[in-house]
Amino acid sequence: MDIATRHGGGIEVALIWNRDEKSLVVFAYDATTSEEVVIPVSADEAAEVYQHPFAYTHRSRRALHLGSARIELGALELI
Repeated sequence: MDIATRHGGGIEVALIWNRDEKSLVVFAYDATTSEEVVIPVSADEAAEVYQHPFAYTHRSRRALHLGSARIELGALELI
C-alpha cells in the first residue's frame, strides 16, 4: 500500500506498507542517474528516510518484488 509519494527534480520517492510482511520500505528512483534504492525502515524512522532516501543507500536492497507489491521504476503496482 502506497502511504506517501513525492516527485521533484527527477526523483520519485514512495513510502510503502507491505501488508503481508507487515513491513515498511522507502523506494526512491533518480531519473537522472537511474539509481534506485529500496530501504527497509521502522515506523520510527520512516519519515526521516522518506525525506532523505539517498542518505540511506548503504541500507538499500535491490529486490523490486516486495510481497504483494511490485515496484517498476517509480510506479507502484499491486499484484
